[in-house]
Amino acid sequence: MSARTHGCCADKACTDKTCMELPAGKTCGHCHLELICCEAFGKTPADTNCNWFPRRFNERKAASKEGGSA
Repeated sequence: MSARTHGCCADKACTDKTCMELPAGKTCGHCHLELICCEAFGKTPADTNCNWFPRRFNERKAASKEGGSA
């Protein structure tokens, strides 16, 4: 059996302890996969760990605010 390697996550800094944790201060609600995970896998937007291996957290881009002077 091969040894488990780290650096499998997008931040390349995961360890046995942190591999499935989201980045500090982030929740599933910040991820672009939130709807899929919450609907299909029972996650909640407040969760701070990922069910995907390797971790698939990818922060959703902020919606641009359009508007101008009235």
